[in-house]
Amino acid sequence: MTTTEEALDAVFACWARRVRAPGIAWGLVRAGELVCAGGLGTARIEAESPPTVDTVFRIASMTKSFTAAALMTQVVEGTLRLDDPVAQHVPELGDWRGATADAPPLTVRHLASMESGLPTDDPWADRHLDLSDEQMAALIAGGAEFAWTPGVRFEYSNLGWALLGRVIEQASGARVQELVMSALLEPLGMSATSWRQPSHGEVAEPFALRDDRVHAEDAPLGDGAIAPMGGLWSSVRDLARWVGFFTDAFPPRDDADDAPLPRWARREMQQLRRVDAIAPVRPSPSGPSRMAVTGYGLGLGIRLDARLGVSVGHSGGLPGYGSHMRWLPDRGLGVVALSNVTYGNMHGACVEAIEILADLDDLGPAHPLSPSASLSAAADRATSLLESWNDDVAEALFADNVHLDEPLERRREHARHIAARHGTLDDLALEPSTPMRGTLSAPDRAVRVEIGLNHEGRVQWLDARDHSLPSREPIAVDARLLAESSGIVYVVVRPVGALAEAFVRWQGDALDRLDGAAAAPAAHATLKAYGSSGSPVSTDDEARIVSVVETWAATQPPIDLRAERLDVFEEEGAIPVVRLARTDTFRSAMASLWDRAEREGLPPGYSDEIGPDGWIPHLSLAYAWGSRGPDRARLLSWAESVQVDSGSCVAAQAELIAYDDLGERRLGVFHLNGR
Repeated sequence: MTTTEEALDAVFACWARRVRAPGIAWGLVRAGELVCAGGLGTARIEAESPPTVDTVFRIASMTKSFTAAALMTQVVEGTLRLDDPVAQHVPELGDWRGATADAPPLTVRHLASMESGLPTDDPWADRHLDLSDEQMAALIAGGAEFAWTPGVRFEYSNLGWALLGRVIEQASGARVQELVMSALLEPLGMSATSWRQPSHGEVAEPFALRDDRVHAEDAPLGDGAIAPMGGLWSSVRDLARWVGFFTDAFPPRDDADDAPLPRWARREMQQLRRVDAIAPVRPSPSGPSRMAVTGYGLGLGIRLDARLGVSVGHSGGLPGYGSHMRWLPDRGLGVVALSNVTYGNMHGACVEAIEILADLDDLGPAHPLSPSASLSAAADRATSLLESWNDDVAEALFADNVHLDEPLERRREHARHIAARHGTLDDLALEPSTPMRGTLSAPDRAVRVEIGLNHEGRVQWLDARDHSLPSREPIAVDARLLAESSGIVYVVVRPVGALAEAFVRWQGDALDRLDGAAAAPAAHATLKAYGSSGSPVSTDDEARIVSVVETWAATQPPIDLRAERLDVFEEEGAIPVVRLARTDTFRSAMASLWDRAEREGLPPGYSDEIGPDGWIPHLSLAYAWGSRGPDRARLLSWAESVQVDSGSCVAAQAELIAYDDLGERRLGVFHLNGR
């Protein structure tokens, strides 16, 4: 079996070949510790020197996270605020305005969140890191042309971070470089990280790819006024500490907070403040893409996607070097990769590395969400109230809106029905969705209670649902489906509990894979159809059908519904379905219902052409029109990959549904076997 270290080493080896990097050093961080690492290739071309966790590389724009942390030290101390106009600290910037006459004053937050409106300037800035203070002053005096009005669009600007460096210096009285060293690097023990190229130890030499060959890059530029945007040098070992510094900010808690920057300030940096794009990303060059939201916090890039949730990080690229760090705040896991080739795409390498960890189920557990003490106490009291209602207890528990939203008399009656059907509710488990809101669920999920507290810690909603009862939502609402069903009466049963919940997930996945028009019916299994659009059921026929179904239901035991697998029926287009097992109760229900219909001479339906023995029990996930060929193959491939082990329930009632010009009508609900 491939180990985590072997899998990651393979990823970075592939990326080393892809970007033609002479050397790559990488590391995996868990809970603030560097747990495994590797070095590939060489830090020097002339001498075989594999890079290690202590080899120093230039980390370029990863520096912005350090500058942003220095900025936040001043926010903490109160020498500046994020929404201060930059001219408040650097008056020479008072004339810098956006691209339109109605532009707002340029603020510190605009610069730090990449929404200043200044144009993207990577090529220019990369060659001006060593700009002197005098040259920077002349640049400011000369003004700048903006691409956008501040505060309306994401636009990556290095010059903006040089300006931010000047703002921090004026507010703190110290150059950013000095502040980063004294307030952050020294307290964190990051001794290998510096603003000047180290003259001792292992330093990776810079290289570039030209004419399909690796060449030595020019000597790196020194420290200067633009360096706050990308001037730092560091190692994998030091950056592992930096990643751990940020992951340690989560979750918020009451523990002592004696780090160089408070946890709240580190969390502030990792919040999405300006969206860049909502677009497909391809985590692996040879894999599928998926939609993600990308944007910026304060000196850090943020990405949100359905598989990994929130990931935070930053890339770096300068002549001779390419780097990246990325972590999952909710799991305390991160990856760092440094290379010695110009703009080496270590962003792609780190993203794929985390995807590989997800494939191996090796991301580690997410931080648990704990309910507040008030929510836990209220959940216990609400459970007791539902078991044995008491108006005085309810009045003490509920906020004043509850009886206005629904009278206590109706809540009392609903609670009594649940208690009568399910008995004691002491096995309800609380699953918090926030510290003040959550769900109480029975092990079989037959009873679920949504509970939420207000600012006083009182219950502002309590929604108790009996999931052993089927949904009453319309089965069909799509106009085309209603028209095709006109004149037909159906006997259906609906799934409940776990199978009903699973149906919703499977239906959503199926709809995501369908192209063209599709209708999404409510979950139901058809037992028998009467009539057709060409020979519609009459009013007299409806009355006879109601009588027969009512008599049938009185002697029919509840029906076991058990998902067998997902499938795709070939009719008009492609119809994804949940195939149900032909259980004894399902088989007997169909046989007796069809037998009664024949004996009573009820109108035949399209299902009669198939017969009870040929009828495939199923729940239709969607009715799709125009989805043929490759679409069906893709659906079928997906359907065959889905495990349905947990999908089962008992249906204790049947419904009679009619369709005509009025739409969908419920002719009756019949409890099976008197239940």
